[in-house]
Amino acid sequence: MASLSELLEDSVDGIQDKWLLKHIDSSLKEAQRPARQGVFYPSALGSLCDRYLYNCYNGLVKEEEISAVARRIFDCGDYLGYRYEKYFEKMDVLLETESVIKADDPPISGRLDFLISHPEHEKLLIELKSINQRGFNALKEPKPEHTVQIQIYLNLTGYQHGVVLYECKNDQKIKAFEVKKDPDHWKEIYDRCNRIMNMTSQPEKCTGYRYCACKRED
Repeated sequence: MASLSELLEDSVDGIQDKWLLKHIDSSLKEAQRPARQGVFYPSALGSLCDRYLYNCYNGLVKEEEISAVARRIFDCGDYLGYRYEKYFEKMDVLLETESVIKADDPPISGRLDFLISHPEHEKLLIELKSINQRGFNALKEPKPEHTVQIQIYLNLTGYQHGVVLYECKNDQKIKAFEVKKDPDHWKEIYDRCNRIMNMTSQPEKCTGYRYCACKRED
């Protein structure tokens, strides 16, 4: 005998417009664009996994289809940035948005979310992130991978202060963690990039988080 939850699910499923659901999803699916070879991206440098970073730098990350759900998640992130651009404009503090940040040694290419004016620091870098309720409640400081990202921007631009700004996906509450420019942290990132560039073969093991893309290769 079917459970109550299964019966309710079947009941709801029966009254949905399946044509509309199918065609929305099919219109959003797309092939993932391969990352440019020979360049490090700040988001990739936040990974703990040298194998993944090696694959990214050498153009070896397997192309995957972006699902309709993933596309909607990415689009929500884009509109989050759009909202905060309007917020900062309303506050009359917005200086730059989506600024391209590049370096030749090591080769790094990224895009800074926001640069705003600040009464204490004069200019402040903003790295904007969305996060679910559980993750938001657990935050006592920026996530390590996000600290790496903003340290890259601070050290490449020369600004002294940044903030990782989190918005909870569930209730839109926010947290803002200040990050100061740290030359020692930047040296670690710099040295890691050079170590990856000088590798002659792919690291054998994935050392990243449980959701690292390397784990999907096996």
